[in-house]
Amino acid sequence: MITQIHSHKADYGMLRAAERKETGPWPSGGMSWFAILFVLAPTASAAASALYGEILSPNFPQGYPNDVQKTWTVTVPEGYGIHIYFTHLDIESSENCSYDSVQISVGDVVEATLCGQPSAHARDPPTWKYERYFVSNSLNVVFTSDFSNQQRHTGFALYYVAEDMDECEGGLEDSCSHFCNNYIGGYFCTCPPEYFLHEDNRTCGVNCSGTVYTELKGEIASPNYPNPYPENSRCEYRIQLEHGYQIVVTFQPNDFDIEPGVGGRCIYDSLVVRANGRDFGPFCGSSIPSPGKIETQSNAAEIIFQTDSGGQNKGWKIRYHEEVVPCPNIQWANAKLVPQQPKYFFKDVVTVVCQEGFEVVEDEVGKKSFRTVCQSDGQWSRTKPVCQPVNCIPPPKIASAEVTLLSGAENYSYKAEIRYNCKPYYQMVSTGNGIYSCSADGTWVNSRTGTDLPKCLPVCGIPSTPPSGGGRIIGGTAAQAGMFPWQVYFHQPRGGGALISDEWVLTAAHVVEDEPHPIMYAGFINLAERQPGHALNPKAVYLHDNWKKGMPSPRTDYDNDIALVKLKTKVELSQNVAPICLPGSGPEYIFPERKLGYISGWGRVKETGLRMARVLQKADIPIVKMANCQSVQPAVGQSSQYVYSENMICAGGEGKDTCGGDSGGVFAVPSNDTYYAAGIVSWGPRCGTYGLYTKVRNYLGWIHETMEKHQDT
Repeated sequence: MITQIHSHKADYGMLRAAERKETGPWPSGGMSWFAILFVLAPTASAAASALYGEILSPNFPQGYPNDVQKTWTVTVPEGYGIHIYFTHLDIESSENCSYDSVQISVGDVVEATLCGQPSAHARDPPTWKYERYFVSNSLNVVFTSDFSNQQRHTGFALYYVAEDMDECEGGLEDSCSHFCNNYIGGYFCTCPPEYFLHEDNRTCGVNCSGTVYTELKGEIASPNYPNPYPENSRCEYRIQLEHGYQIVVTFQPNDFDIEPGVGGRCIYDSLVVRANGRDFGPFCGSSIPSPGKIETQSNAAEIIFQTDSGGQNKGWKIRYHEEVVPCPNIQWANAKLVPQQPKYFFKDVVTVVCQEGFEVVEDEVGKKSFRTVCQSDGQWSRTKPVCQPVNCIPPPKIASAEVTLLSGAENYSYKAEIRYNCKPYYQMVSTGNGIYSCSADGTWVNSRTGTDLPKCLPVCGIPSTPPSGGGRIIGGTAAQAGMFPWQVYFHQPRGGGALISDEWVLTAAHVVEDEPHPIMYAGFINLAERQPGHALNPKAVYLHDNWKKGMPSPRTDYDNDIALVKLKTKVELSQNVAPICLPGSGPEYIFPERKLGYISGWGRVKETGLRMARVLQKADIPIVKMANCQSVQPAVGQSSQYVYSENMICAGGEGKDTCGGDSGGVFAVPSNDTYYAAGIVSWGPRCGTYGLYTKVRNYLGWIHETMEKHQDT
């Protein structure tokens, strides 16, 4: 029989830590949008960083003692402010609170001194006295009482909570030069496209250096010209020609507008032309060299443009030129020249593009084109190689797929066709038909998906032998081979799991929380027929982040009881080894009450005793209301303080149930001849009644994220 946790659930159980939640009402006129949920813990007078907490006057809610002075230091993480909220204030009243008081201070500044108690008859009570936000991550609370407290004033109850500071809205002195982005606990600066962030992480500049101009004539302009140029940037351009030639730089007054300096000095923004170790400039304002040109007497020159943090000038554009040497027009077979022009000159770059179905082969690598340059001696740098018919590389291999050549030569020449076919127990995931042809650029292309290749994924949720209903699990209903091909056997501790792909196993967290490399098997029904070939090779175990590991026994909290095991090597699928499907997120996967599903496992076969099944047992059970599970009286010696949550499914009844040794297996629900892992065997109050199953649908995001994050390259 299959009965979950029961004996073994108690063996691995732990008590859930009690949590006390309190919510305090806010005074009239307070922040209506804000509510506080506290998990209360004692607050010491020493400084400690926390996100929320509680401070109570001595002896609260009894009368506070005389002659007391006590200080509490509240500290929250950097990047947060502190919101305080008094839910109770009853302190002896006096002028200027000179007798007894509670005082709030930030640093050396006293922000508030309170005494007395709020009046229930005040029309507009000064709510700032009882609720206030401080733009600081630390403050002090000081309670002082004098020698008498005749009316037994009860003191105060104060709550505090960390609230994120909006550094961007506050306008910091070191604010961002462009965009400020606030996040919980801090802020960061970003820049517009084409800008980069300087090392100070606040100012933005443009990476406009490194461009080398080798053409004999051309134009160079400041970034964004004629729009205002960027701030905090240094642009360096280089003009490089052959030796023996001189670069001439020319200026036009209407193309020159740089922020003017002071007293004839360009102390803000400037433009410098540097050649032969000599600087021309710096230039700024609208003044340009007379007569509007610079003869550098060099074949190399640098243009250096420096900007500071201010200014809205449009910038500059300069022109340079030189004499030219022509190269002859030439023709290449099976190719065309880009660009095509009547004449070509020194430093002109021409791309020789092969016609469709032809390529250039260099060093056994096929290329669609190559470039040639008109040199200073009037000759082209390259006149070879020639364009020849294209051959595609061998088709890329796809996991769990085979390739068939449909047409074309064995060397996969231009327009050859191939077909990808998935191996048995796999199905193709693609919008195409799996047929690819050798294209003119040497790649394999599908008419629908282009160069994207299909994937062969395991067929899930299709058993080779469909399960059938069983009688009472007690006494045993043996499964047949192929009924549950996803079933995985965990040897120590005894438990179950299910394949959800050819390299991932789904199970319960409490089965593997202490086993980083569990011993696992799949592909058999009878434990006596287990072979070394049935063993699975685990690589890593991933528990859900919210699973409470290491709770004391007996465990009473099984919330988030889910884990994944990554295999080192993929399993070979067959009629006895195949994954089960995960449910989707749509409403059709919200399985209703009375929906029948199947449980399976090698766990205990009776409500009492320790005898485990040798042959895989199965049963069909319905989904029932959670109240059915909650109504079961736990077994003798078991706790009744179990945790029930929306992450669980209650199923079973009529003596059909899982028990110790079955945990981790799946509750398989059929839909349109496909089986889905609706739940994971987790726990139950007593064997043979009802069981609780981790609701897989609630964890689809975590499952997919974990699998993608740890996917092999």
